[in-house]
Amino acid sequence: MRDPAGVPFEADAFAERLTWPSLKRMPHAVGAVFVAMACIYALSPYLALWSLSSALRSHDAIALSQHIDWSALSTNLKAEAIDALIGPPPSADDLPDFGSSFASNAVSHAIDTRLTPELLMTMASQMVNTSHATPSLSIGQLYDRISAHFVSPLRFEAGLVTMPGQKPTIVHMKFEQWRWKITGFDIPKTV
Repeated sequence: MRDPAGVPFEADAFAERLTWPSLKRMPHAVGAVFVAMACIYALSPYLALWSLSSALRSHDAIALSQHIDWSALSTNLKAEAIDALIGPPPSADDLPDFGSSFASNAVSHAIDTRLTPELLMTMASQMVNTSHATPSLSIGQLYDRISAHFVSPLRFEAGLVTMPGQKPTIVHMKFEQWRWKITGFDIPKTV
């Protein structure tokens, strides 16, 4: 048989090249795909943090809002604000007094109505600007101030010490809807 250019070829040799890989190579291919997927998953929260950082630097509220689980974040911020304002919640058998109940409802309402990507961007840029007031950091100093690790297969935490000697601000992330989303912050309390 000849092709249109007039060069002879054998159809059987061509058909052998189009077959699936041999069964001996299949476990290696499956293993390589598994290792590649595990590496991509292990790097994905770091890539999400990099994307969040670039959204903050460019003041892109739309990109920032795509990386946030708003219901979980507002619940977390309500608990943090109420704890900072009136202290820990009363025990189950105690009734809260009117003032603490009113304050917790006011904080809850304010977070529900005022928490927007723009406000979150303003808060984050203020935190970042206070940390940039220090001179430029070496790689070792930066390594001492930043920590990031998996808490569980679907949860990730990243911490940043903004002021030397202070506890880090911790960002909690969860893998949901095929992306990492911020679910909460642990902001250190000033003493």
